[in-house]
Amino acid sequence: MIIGKNKNKMKNNNNWKIQIAVLEQIVKQKGFTHQEIADKIEVKRQSVSRVFSLSFAPSLKLFNLICSAVGVNLFFEDKESKTDLNKAFEDAMIELGRRKESFKDN
Repeated sequence: MIIGKNKNKMKNNNNWKIQIAVLEQIVKQKGFTHQEIADKIEVKRQSVSRVFSLSFAPSLKLFNLICSAVGVNLFFEDKESKTDLNKAFEDAMIELGRRKESFKDN
């Protein structure tokens, strides 16, 4: 549970809007409608539309469902550029059994 000052910091954190904005561009490029996404994840179209209008921060579950419906993986950005995000992604995929061969072995 987030309490005190930390709750206010999380409430004012708008990084989720960047993720939704990028996801919306991908949805447009792929030609999905809000209704098609809603049908795939079994929610009301209004719920999907509210996410893309930035009316509210979606739960991680809803965000993941929308990403899955349009065939998109989550991404990370290291603001300090101190990590190899490609390696981290590939290592995670190997750990989850989604890669047959290691990225680093190639």
